[in-house]
Amino acid sequence: MKKFFALLKVSVKSMLLSSTNARGNSRKKAATGVGAMLLIAFLGLYLSGFYSFMLMEVLSPVHMEVLVFIFMGMGALVGGLMFTTFAVKGVVFGGKDNDLLLSMPVSSTMLMISRVSAIYLENLLFSFFVLAPAGAVCAFMTQSGVGRSLLFWVRLIIAVFALPLLDTALSVLFGALVAFLSAKVSKGALGQNIVMALYLAAVFYFAFNLNGMIEGLAANAMGVKESLSWAAPMLWMADGIMGDWGKLLAFAACCVIPFALVVFGLGRVYRQAVTAFAARSARNDYKLSAQAASGQKKALLAKEAKRFFGTPMYFWNAGIGLIMLLGAGVAALVMQGKLDAVIAMMGGALPVMPMAALVMGFCLCTCVIAAPSISLEGKYLWILREAPVGEKPLLWIKTGFELLLSVPCTVASGVCLTIALRLSIGEGAVLLLAMLLFCVIHAAFGVLMGLTFPKLDAVNETVVVKQSLAVTLGMFVPMAALGVCALLYWLGGMISPAAALALPLALLAALTAACVLILAKKGPAMLRAL
Repeated sequence: MKKFFALLKVSVKSMLLSSTNARGNSRKKAATGVGAMLLIAFLGLYLSGFYSFMLMEVLSPVHMEVLVFIFMGMGALVGGLMFTTFAVKGVVFGGKDNDLLLSMPVSSTMLMISRVSAIYLENLLFSFFVLAPAGAVCAFMTQSGVGRSLLFWVRLIIAVFALPLLDTALSVLFGALVAFLSAKVSKGALGQNIVMALYLAAVFYFAFNLNGMIEGLAANAMGVKESLSWAAPMLWMADGIMGDWGKLLAFAACCVIPFALVVFGLGRVYRQAVTAFAARSARNDYKLSAQAASGQKKALLAKEAKRFFGTPMYFWNAGIGLIMLLGAGVAALVMQGKLDAVIAMMGGALPVMPMAALVMGFCLCTCVIAAPSISLEGKYLWILREAPVGEKPLLWIKTGFELLLSVPCTVASGVCLTIALRLSIGEGAVLLLAMLLFCVIHAAFGVLMGLTFPKLDAVNETVVVKQSLAVTLGMFVPMAALGVCALLYWLGGMISPAAALALPLALLAALTAACVLILAKKGPAMLRAL
């Protein structure tokens, strides 16, 4: 067991932790791990708390609380599956330390179990923060007494620990398929992007049709449950949580058995699978041809674009904010009538333009393209350093690439929101100016974080994009700046409307100048020190 826990520690660090090149810096390691876990926990807590409350308001009066656990169980299963499938490709099958670990005196099955256990722990974290809030909402809002006994919580905890087993088994199977396709198909990234696009389309469809679904639940809750017979394990879990021990045991068996089969089945052929997935078939279709000439900036921008659009993990984690930004603008235009009704109902008390700015700013905060770009160079950073390009142009290219993507999306979204919210030309201009300044702040600050907290020895891009300290700070520090801007708007409003707009703009302008000047003065030296 000592060997297993040592391997598990390595796998968990690869999955949830990422350090900087400053070896032994426990504070940075701890901050990175805590940041990654808090992000997962916050997402699960937000989704479960919000939707459980909405569902329970409708289902509690008709004593159909069981549907809340069915839907939350599905959410935990699908969410965990999407979060970890691509991580399986990198952590389980694509780790750069596979050769080293497979050469050690441990069985391939034990190595497989340790790496899959790391995936299980991430799924367990998300499952807990999805099902536990649903249980708390049920205990608080139920009208049938369910959720107010100790046995209810015992059954809920059993479900929390069992569900990630099924989630992990499915993630490993799909991750193996993704790894196989990536090794054998030259356009593997295209397939992964298509899968993620379909998933996002389903999420947006569900979000826009949520109210209609909830009304349908209130009218025919029992019929909805019967129509979900195809998701029998989720029904067994929900009925088990509500008091049926037999169905809870059936659900636990449905989770444990697939997990054991997948782990021990793939463990027997783990060495062969890793070798096959890492192999690349030789190509014989190379032809000599003239190479297109390109300037330095164009070549470097093309390099950044190829990495961004050709790495699904990078594209969907760093680019989701831009998709949300454009989606918010289009949705506002489509639902303009409903927005007018809400604004009219508030009687002018709602600060429309600042609220729009906060929404846009939040979307831009999740667009962490520049922050991981230094670390994604990895051990090949020296090639870029040896190119006939100075340090300063390299840094501005990385900053400018994020701006090339974020600025057009910001302008398009800002124009849509200005029209949909019926803002004046002056308000629309202030909104666009503030968000464009924020774009520059976010990009420049992201590059500074990438230089300050680099991770050039990460085992795969998942560790850099999802859990690195540079990405965590590049996301949450700008969010804190948005909060300060909101506070300044409120304080300025006590003086005059002009002051309410001037104070946040002054702060954004000052932050823009500070980030740009620090990057220009200190950035080249920080890059040379790597």
